[in-house]
Amino acid sequence: MDRTVFRLRQLPLDFDRLDAVEILCTALGVETSAIRIFSLARSVDPWLPSKVATLMFNDAVGVQSVLEDGKNPNVTKRGDEWCIAADNLRDDLVLDAHFRGLTPLYDPDVHDADCIAISGLASHPFGSWQPKGRSKSFMWIRDALPQSLRNIRPILYGYDTTFVESLSFQTIFDLALGLINQLKANGWTLPTCKPVVFLAHSLGGIVLKQAFVSLANKLERDDPIRQAIRGAVFFGVPNLGMEQSHLMAVVEGQANMQLVEDLSIQSDYLQHLDQQFSGISYLQDALLYWCYETKKSPTVILDSSGKWSRTGPSEILVTPDSATRGLYGATTRSDSIYPINEDHSNMVKFPENDPNYSVVVQKLAQILFSRDSSSSEASETETLVLESSIIQKVTRPESTSVRGPSYDAILSSLYVPEGDRRVEEIEDKFEDTFDWIYDQPDSGFSEWLQNGDGLFWINGKPGSGKSTLMKFICRDRRTTDLLSDWRGESSYISVSFFFHYRGTSVQKSFEGLLRNVLHQIISKNRRLVKFLQSLFDPQDSLHPKMWTLQVLQKGFYNIIRQEEVPLHLCLFLDALDEYDGRLEFICRFLLELGEIAPTRTKRIKICFSSRPWQFFINTFQDIAGFQIQDFTQEDIRDYCLGSIREESLSSVILEDLVPDIVARSRGVFLWVKFVVKDLAQATRSTALDKGDLERLLESFPVELNAYYAEIIERIPRPYRWKAYAMLEVAVRSKDSLEPITFLCAVQCSDCKNIEEGRDAFSRIYGVNDDVAVAAHAMKESRKYCGGLIEVVKGINGSYVQVLHQTVEDFVTDPKFKQRVLGNLARITIENGNNFLAKCYFLMFETKDDPFLKHIHGMTVPATRMQLKQALINGTYARAAEHVSGRSMKVFLDSVSQTVYRKIYFESDLKIETTLEYAASTGLRLYFFESLLENPDLLRNTKHQLLSCVIRSTADPKDEEVKQTVKLLLDHGFTPLKDPMAFGLCAMKMLRGDGLYRAVDDDLNPLLRSRHIDLVELLLDYGQEPYISIPTIYRKQSVKSTLLHIGPFRAVKLLLDKGAFVNSLDSLGMTPLDHFCARNSLRAPNWFLAYDHYKRQHWELYKLTCLLTSRGGTIKNTSIESWEELLDGFMDAGFPTEDLRRSMAPTVRQLSESSSRRSFQRSPIQDNENGKTHRGTLSLQSPVQYQAQENNLHKTSSEQPSQNLSVPTLSVQEMQPRVSEQQPERHSEPIFRESLMQSPEIPPKRSLRLKIKKFIYRLLR
Repeated sequence: MDRTVFRLRQLPLDFDRLDAVEILCTALGVETSAIRIFSLARSVDPWLPSKVATLMFNDAVGVQSVLEDGKNPNVTKRGDEWCIAADNLRDDLVLDAHFRGLTPLYDPDVHDADCIAISGLASHPFGSWQPKGRSKSFMWIRDALPQSLRNIRPILYGYDTTFVESLSFQTIFDLALGLINQLKANGWTLPTCKPVVFLAHSLGGIVLKQAFVSLANKLERDDPIRQAIRGAVFFGVPNLGMEQSHLMAVVEGQANMQLVEDLSIQSDYLQHLDQQFSGISYLQDALLYWCYETKKSPTVILDSSGKWSRTGPSEILVTPDSATRGLYGATTRSDSIYPINEDHSNMVKFPENDPNYSVVVQKLAQILFSRDSSSSEASETETLVLESSIIQKVTRPESTSVRGPSYDAILSSLYVPEGDRRVEEIEDKFEDTFDWIYDQPDSGFSEWLQNGDGLFWINGKPGSGKSTLMKFICRDRRTTDLLSDWRGESSYISVSFFFHYRGTSVQKSFEGLLRNVLHQIISKNRRLVKFLQSLFDPQDSLHPKMWTLQVLQKGFYNIIRQEEVPLHLCLFLDALDEYDGRLEFICRFLLELGEIAPTRTKRIKICFSSRPWQFFINTFQDIAGFQIQDFTQEDIRDYCLGSIREESLSSVILEDLVPDIVARSRGVFLWVKFVVKDLAQATRSTALDKGDLERLLESFPVELNAYYAEIIERIPRPYRWKAYAMLEVAVRSKDSLEPITFLCAVQCSDCKNIEEGRDAFSRIYGVNDDVAVAAHAMKESRKYCGGLIEVVKGINGSYVQVLHQTVEDFVTDPKFKQRVLGNLARITIENGNNFLAKCYFLMFETKDDPFLKHIHGMTVPATRMQLKQALINGTYARAAEHVSGRSMKVFLDSVSQTVYRKIYFESDLKIETTLEYAASTGLRLYFFESLLENPDLLRNTKHQLLSCVIRSTADPKDEEVKQTVKLLLDHGFTPLKDPMAFGLCAMKMLRGDGLYRAVDDDLNPLLRSRHIDLVELLLDYGQEPYISIPTIYRKQSVKSTLLHIGPFRAVKLLLDKGAFVNSLDSLGMTPLDHFCARNSLRAPNWFLAYDHYKRQHWELYKLTCLLTSRGGTIKNTSIESWEELLDGFMDAGFPTEDLRRSMAPTVRQLSESSSRRSFQRSPIQDNENGKTHRGTLSLQSPVQYQAQENNLHKTSSEQPSQNLSVPTLSVQEMQPRVSEQQPERHSEPIFRESLMQSPEIPPKRSLRLKIKKFIYRLLR
């Protein structure tokens, strides 16, 4: 015991090392000198905060006697742990030497990331990292790593890897699930979790890879752990198998034999795992390093005493090729592998000052700090800030005098048909169930309706009837009566929204919530529509797509903050746990709404339901509410009796079973539904007495997940693949799933190419009409899935979905595939995303086939549009890559040009090959695998792949688009091969997807950010920065550069890359000339009260400061325009002294040499007909752009120019300061109070007239 390192848990948070030594010594009755503590850190458990210590005993003999003899009343041994009672501590201390679970070794002052170490086969979680020898006082992860990387928290992960005489039959998959569950339980699913890097040795690396692959199978909402993983350093991991003949001798006949077999060199499991892990880690941009051993290791043999020992012949346990995944000896990526001159065991046992340690630390730092995560984190923060702006504090409400679209136009544009679909799907309550919510005072609901304020939370287990209850209270008359004021002074508007995670994006998103709520509010109180009308121009033809998230937020905020129209609002939200977004945001949204103080004219109440997740418990623990299962025992009994009657069973037979069913249900109606159906089926097939039925009831699992697993076990093995395909398709579908699409996707699930898919489609029978298809789909799903899938009849026809949200949770669980497919799961990579992608391609392949076109014809027009859009966006093909880690290369390569032409027939994109399709949809793994077969693929291609990426209408994340472009450029594709790309990128950045958008319009900042990043990437790879961009200025064709028309970030980027600040456009204008013209032809200053123009003014000010600080000057514009620009800045509250000083020499020179210039007509003051137009600069449409394609690449040096000396500023202080941050505490520049308090803003039509008069006076 003198060489054993112990772990002490459950120390109080306020303890330091001295406190820990004293209390342990007192409890054990030993001297303080007998205990030495090496580390003391806060536990990783977020729910039971405490501290964990690692220690050793100097008096080993004395301590051992205390722990083992059982005479000390404070010490209780439980298995391989000791519970130690200590004075003044509520919980016992726990002492162990096994180190299972997660053990933190250090608390950094500034916590930036976590480093988790996973040991290997037959190793100790702590000792495997510790140098061999007598002294055990040093362990590099605990003692050295915190000194080298002070902001990293090192953590050990321990799991059972007992080798000899093991009774455990756990597989690598089981070990991976154990790791995932430990991470989930200890806070890595919380929004505050830190980035994670792993150290993985031997088997630990395989466990980590399996965990990574299993996590990818979860839906996007549920994978914060995978997103937190930045990379790993692997030590001697048998990626391609290992020498194991000596190991097999040890485990012969033992339960853990399968685990060792999976590590063999011939293992198909390892091969498929490595392929999946390779793709998934590549898509996540995880940084991986592979260390390999360069010494032979002693093998295990049976010694003379009959014990297994490491004294056998030395062998290479893991070859360099296996440890590096085949990278050993390769000419590329050699920087990701590293040799360690030790054997398999000692390669991770670094002594003090080991040179290999320094290399590993450098690798860890590279993983954590080289990746630029600031931009993604910033954009995510911006999104959260944008969303949380619902209850932002402002100085005053928006003026509502501005007229907008009509009431009917707003109402119809807000309406989304599927918004109400979920509530119609929910079953009505059974007879008199749930009436207790109004009658029982303990629920508190009636009192809250009458006199309460703020929030009311109904929570309960999955399947306990929350949604049915919410539907009932939303529609019951008593809710309205209790909300109403008998005096008639207040009339509540009752609105509801039912989140539905299995539905479309409108049914589960914040955007869908706002659309639905706003539609209900204005339909019930017409007077409130004017607060939405002010969001649009009266001349706008309102379209549903114009209701962006930002507009919806603004509209909702306008309504709830106004004081003009009385507003008494009661909002009912169901299934908050099915919201498809960050839980902290939707909770903050509710809390902020609930904090709005009630007044005589305004009261807002929110009743919502959810599962009792820990996050919700922590957030809503102090608000009113109840748990539904506490009140439903009588309801369950009535429902059970009613279900028995529906099954036409003799109530006498099951009469005595009802109390048992109710007790075992534990408040879950869905469980009762399954049990009654199973009991009914059993009594119909076999004569059973009461005892048989009781035993059968006892055999049913009480948890829904276990019940679903039982249903799967009943499915015959030959049916399992179809069961897997059906459930996967139903869960992965992102749109309404028509029965015909469902059947086709299942039918082609195992096809490898288009031809096999056509054959599979030809075997679909009995699909002559919609009714027959729906019936056939229902029959097939019952046959293969045991009732876990249902066919529901909706407004636009029937559609397929899983029975309940708990079924979706079951299917997306990592265990599901193994439960259904058994050993086949180990080599099965495809999932529902693959099946749907194949089906959609085959729908277009067979569209004109005389024998199969009826399949395509049976889909409704809305579904055909969904199919086409999903293919154009690459929705399922890209999702398949992210989930499986493999591309659909074999299938996609079999798709013909004809199919692509059908898909893109009415699209602006012209895609005819799979390579172009992969670029357009961001299928990076397709390129990755294609380049492995043909490294010169991108170097030799003639397709304009960059343009495909830039012009794509698919909507992957910004970082994915950037990574796709970077992949192309890194592997031989150059900007010169696609000369249109840079111009397209600039045009996308400036006008989005509109054909004639003015360049100074306020664009989506995320769209702008994406394309600026692409511009930077192209410039880094040799793109010419002076490329001309065709624009239209006052009906003239003008060739400009990005310096003239770009946003601040783009202009700054070009200047940083060396672009000439005074480049000329085809009118001979410098960028600063251009900005003067844009400002002087703007609306009057009072119009700046509109947010749109505030943002433009701020952008223009930044641009002016930037250009002037870099030596920019005016050349072909009047001094008056420059002065007006500065006056406008002054009116907006911006300092202009530095700008005036820096431009003073140029102004003097122009005034002396061009006294008559202000009386001459210049290109920027009028057009050739002498008519006055608004000075808006627009980009040319694609048609006009194509007409000038030959002139697109002329540089500014080819433009006509005049020689004008540019003043050089020699004094640094005269350089205007350029700030990318807006003034402190203001989201916009500080405008004059008179502007912000303007009582009335004229309609935009009259503004145009005033602007024209203003321009006319200016020119005259």
